[in-house]
Amino acid sequence: MGFNTNEGGGKFVSIVGGRFCIRVQEGTEGAVTRVNKLNKTVHEKYYDSFTGKLVAVKVVDGNYGKQWEFSFQDQKEVYKLQLGYSNGFAKNIVKILPNVDLTKEMKISPSTKIEADGTKKSSLFINQDGVALKHAYTKENPNGLPPMVQVTVKGEKVWDDTDQMVFLYNMVQSTIVPKLGVATSLGASTAPVAKTDDLDTFVAEANAETIKPEDVPF
Repeated sequence: MGFNTNEGGGKFVSIVGGRFCIRVQEGTEGAVTRVNKLNKTVHEKYYDSFTGKLVAVKVVDGNYGKQWEFSFQDQKEVYKLQLGYSNGFAKNIVKILPNVDLTKEMKISPSTKIEADGTKKSSLFINQDGVALKHAYTKENPNGLPPMVQVTVKGEKVWDDTDQMVFLYNMVQSTIVPKLGVATSLGASTAPVAKTDDLDTFVAEANAETIKPEDVPF
């Protein structure tokens, strides 16, 4: 896959700390070693962006709930980007997909910055042919996307995106998946994201990364 270097390995990819993250073997040049939430030592490499062609997208169920699984292919291998179902990064990808030329590679760049007031601001960009693609669904032009609604949970008001996610999922299944060819023949699946606690934790940690909406969320 077109990461910003040619090194590294690992089939599953996620976003941690505002960067793409893959698990690698111990001793891999440039790898970062840390102890994860299961108290296991893991070795990872981080990338600012990657470039690849989308060949499949589906929703799977794991120990930590539903996940979007975006499969990208380079000349050698398929890499699976897994993000939580309501994860902000995943929602941004899905909202941009209608404007993507699915016959071409795309460059995806996530970012997380700490503002002067200490808050974390995250964003994600998709580029094709050197042009940043816009969202197909915005506050100003929702194109049928339902707004988030406020609901009360345990006495506290929270924003609920249930209707929004149903709309986006149906959009992907009806307008994106058919354009991806035989690689998407698996469609939606209820198979576990992973059979190992270690990879599930990898996904769970990545799901903590999200794009927080500004003002009233859309």
